[in-house]
Amino acid sequence: MNTKRLHIKLAGIFLLTLIISIFGSCKKFLDEEMVSTITQDYFETEKGLDELIVANYNILRWKYGFMEGPFLFETGNDIVEPQDNSWATYSPAVWSASGEAGTYANNLMGYFQQQLLGAYPIINDCNKAIEIISGKAPGKYGTDAGYAQTRLSEIYFLRAYAYYLLVTQLGDVPFPLKSSNALPANFYLPKATSAEIYARLIQDVRFAVDHLPLAGQTQKGRITKSAAAHFLAKLYLTRSQGAAYKTYRNADGSIDPNRQEAYLGLLYKGEGTNDLDSAIYYADQVITSGISLAGDYWDLFKVSRGDWSNESNPEIILQASYGNNLDNGRYGMRTDAAFTADYRNAAWNIPSWTWNYGLLKGQGFLSTDWGYDVFTDKENDSRFEKSFQIEYESASFDNASQTDGPGLSYTNARNSSLTWQASDAAYFNTLIKPGYKRPSWNAREAKAGEHKIGTGDLGLVFLENTKETAIAYEEALAQPYVLYPRWVKQDGKYYYRKTGADRLNSSTGLLLGRKVRPSSRKFIDPNRSTVDNHFGTRDVAIFRLAETYLIRAEAYGRKGDYGKAIDDINVLRARASYKAGEKRAEVLARLYPGAQNLQEAERTYPYESASNTFDKIRVNASYWDGSSAASIAENYPPEASTPEKRFIHFIYNEYSREFNSEQIVYEGIHHAGIQLERVLHHSQLASSKSGNWPSSDNPVNGNGQDGNGKGVFSATHTFKPFPQSYINMLTNEQGTTLDASERSRYQNPGY
Repeated sequence: MNTKRLHIKLAGIFLLTLIISIFGSCKKFLDEEMVSTITQDYFETEKGLDELIVANYNILRWKYGFMEGPFLFETGNDIVEPQDNSWATYSPAVWSASGEAGTYANNLMGYFQQQLLGAYPIINDCNKAIEIISGKAPGKYGTDAGYAQTRLSEIYFLRAYAYYLLVTQLGDVPFPLKSSNALPANFYLPKATSAEIYARLIQDVRFAVDHLPLAGQTQKGRITKSAAAHFLAKLYLTRSQGAAYKTYRNADGSIDPNRQEAYLGLLYKGEGTNDLDSAIYYADQVITSGISLAGDYWDLFKVSRGDWSNESNPEIILQASYGNNLDNGRYGMRTDAAFTADYRNAAWNIPSWTWNYGLLKGQGFLSTDWGYDVFTDKENDSRFEKSFQIEYESASFDNASQTDGPGLSYTNARNSSLTWQASDAAYFNTLIKPGYKRPSWNAREAKAGEHKIGTGDLGLVFLENTKETAIAYEEALAQPYVLYPRWVKQDGKYYYRKTGADRLNSSTGLLLGRKVRPSSRKFIDPNRSTVDNHFGTRDVAIFRLAETYLIRAEAYGRKGDYGKAIDDINVLRARASYKAGEKRAEVLARLYPGAQNLQEAERTYPYESASNTFDKIRVNASYWDGSSAASIAENYPPEASTPEKRFIHFIYNEYSREFNSEQIVYEGIHHAGIQLERVLHHSQLASSKSGNWPSSDNPVNGNGQDGNGKGVFSATHTFKPFPQSYINMLTNEQGTTLDASERSRYQNPGY
């Protein structure tokens, strides 16, 4: 393996070294260590400037290290909910300037950070690099104009991306464009409007598009022309999305924090005369550049021990680069442990964490009910089962061999899986066994008192059904594995998410026991150093071509050209379809609503699709007409009262199907100004709505499924608070600490 190491030393108030390693065509990563020997003069050498530029790539990894990323970029969408109830319900104790929401916003900003790892320290170093290149450019920077422009383009991109993250979370923010090597005499940090910021970001990224090389013409992991063009298309679209909210700002561009809809003013980012056309133009550049979609959606995410080949998929335009967990620095890559369910239980013959099913770190994040149901045709849109772990085979981790085992045989004395009861066994033997051809089952009969789950059998299986399609209690218990349905019915009553390894006898409600449901498959990492180590090794796609298509589709639709928008959406739908011969998950083929419409052969092991299913999920304008079955299934919020509004919501339903758990959906619904209505309509734990969900017969002390929302999400929460410690630090231009009125005007509305 050809390894190239770049040693990047950063000097400032706190000094640290960031080392980026690029393993030829394999792995890339950043490593950190404290140093104290670097001076500012070092960066004015060619080598020092090279290293400074590469070090600033760390901003691309910010979302995926530790847990701040998912807490900021997943909490607040309608398809994911934190397992921490205080975060999920928007408790004021968390959602305040001095609560964890303020703390995580502070971590993004990078103030009061001993390691200076947030956005503003990186922005400061980007400013420093720009000043050096634009001034007495050292070495090759002074003699090779093309080289200098390429590196300057990277820095413009990285600084723009840092500001994009800040504006997304906080709205108007301070906008320094000059570097500083020391603490200021005072903390006069006035905010620039988002319009001022976006105008500069667009200018800088346009420069980057003009001066960056194409993919394949530069070192792997560096920013390319396509990455810049994709980002530029996104900036133009985002600015256009906010143009309608100009009237929610004061005449001088400021925000009145006491105005009820002040948050909409924060979405205004200025406007150009041709923003939508510009979004289409730059998206075209990416789509026609030779980049191609992955042939199979799962190809983007599949990994195995010793294999990271998915990271080289041509669909990926830009990624956050990681490597061996020991080389990822202080915080590393934690996304692999953020979206996993707690699947360990001897009752389903999976007693331990495994390589192939990942592990959970802390509270974590799982899907809302709508996050599953946004897949309106789970039988024909393969992205559902390729996104979520809906089946677990019996398995265990063998400590001696450091490998996953296939699970204990059903007659093994150590097998503690669920045992058959007489009624379950009779139902299985009579109604299920005759057509059950799974090889591991080997046509055996169910016998009361024997264990259900043996080597190679399914252990834990999820059925995300609806109240209308609830499975009968006796049928659920008679499956040759532990089945967790969302809805089960018995004697005329309907029960929501009854769990318990001992025969669906526990009612989890909505605020209890939420760690066992389908979790994301996208970031499972079998290459972590130990089976219970949450430091990941995987690169994470930041931009991929599927989003470019949706950016262009939305821009076309906003211009009223639905035909071209539909064409772009159907490019993704064609990829999402099952292909002839492709296998469905067993539970999809046998039990999910819609399975009854499959051919008999498709419902029998190995559950192969008889044909390409694209025609069954092909999109047309009826999907947002408001009256067709396809439109009704999209479950639009009541505010989506016209075809034009429903089209925008459809685009973000499609984002939800394509990018669930990838920390992109939040950005889209936020900038489009539809976050509030979507969260209130779809996210039950966050919502304050009453009667918006089906009710069950098993509520638990007010926390069960009574049809009502459990949270207090409001317009305030569409932007994060500036941290109180930061607000308290601020001064006016004369160095006097801000008074209460000035602090209130600086803070985001509602906090």
